[in-house]
Amino acid sequence: AMEQQTISISKAGIVTSLQARCAVIAAANPINGRYNSSRTFGENVELTEPILSRFDCLCVVKDIVDPLKDEGLARFVVESHARSHPKGIADGDDLPARLEEFEGDENAPQPLTQEQLRKYITYAKATVSPKLRVAVAEKIKYVYASLRQTSLRGQGVPVAVRHIESIIRMAEAHARMHLREYVEERDVDVAIRTLLESFISTQKASVQRQLTKAFHQYLGGDSDDDELLLHVLSELVRHAVLAAQAQENQVPAAVQVEREKLASKAAEHGITDLSAFLSGITDL
Repeated sequence: AMEQQTISISKAGIVTSLQARCAVIAAANPINGRYNSSRTFGENVELTEPILSRFDCLCVVKDIVDPLKDEGLARFVVESHARSHPKGIADGDDLPARLEEFEGDENAPQPLTQEQLRKYITYAKATVSPKLRVAVAEKIKYVYASLRQTSLRGQGVPVAVRHIESIIRMAEAHARMHLREYVEERDVDVAIRTLLESFISTQKASVQRQLTKAFHQYLGGDSDDDELLLHVLSELVRHAVLAAQAQENQVPAAVQVEREKLASKAAEHGITDLSAFLSGITDL
């Protein structure tokens, strides 16, 4: 049913086939409660390859120590607790004021509400049916052939013909999300990157580094680097504001961030070329 998107019924004298167009989201816990990177994905969750290969993408969630992400998660929990329990804050504590100062620009675009997002998705699914162009189809075939050959040397989830359909479905979904009439190359790039990240994450740690290097051209996108660099820069600015505020007892009107610090933080994330990102920034 997952692959053919139909289900056959033969019961009580009724023989028919019905459409089964639905998304299947499944979760599995690793053996012994912790993911072992020296074993394959199938060995960690005790699921067979025929079952795993029917999913468009697999996401391995690991508890990796990352100072930036850990600090962001801790800040999110503290801020959520402060907002939910305002009476629990001690008298004289300026936490609410500091939260408002660093929440961001009030004039920035606000996220969609759940009702707005639901209407948008319903409209996109009902009115948009992106078509696949010949040029992007050739790119899908080339990536599939390369990934197919590489998967023979790995020990993770094997790549099958149905993964071509996975790339097409994800590319069409990305184009539909942007209300496009045709699937563009950037939609295919997102789908390929998603599939590659899914495939590489299911390999053993020793194989992941080789695959990441082999498919580096598809895994790293400029837009992703810009988003990551913007996050790193915002963290540096936030720390600079906090340091200046601690010294002057007031929020500074402006702060300076050294290029060397940004370059050093970017290098920790594997980004060495900052020229494209810095070309649009004049206050450094």
